[in-house]
Amino acid sequence: MKNKLKEKRKEKGLSQVEVAKKAKISERTYQRYESGERLSDVLTALIIADILNSAVEELFFL
Repeated sequence: MKNKLKEKRKEKGLSQVEVAKKAKISERTYQRYESGERLSDVLTALIIADILNSAVEELFFL
């Protein structure tokens, strides 16, 4: 999970802060998703996938 989130975020030229703000979550929460320390809920995963123009499965399950 962590590598896909970071990889896609960087491809889009976004910072962790930008993704967190767009997803309406704290920067620390997003950092934990990216590092694999925490799993997101389904709604947040859908929002992040939309921000990164990716499928949820690609970011969180593959």
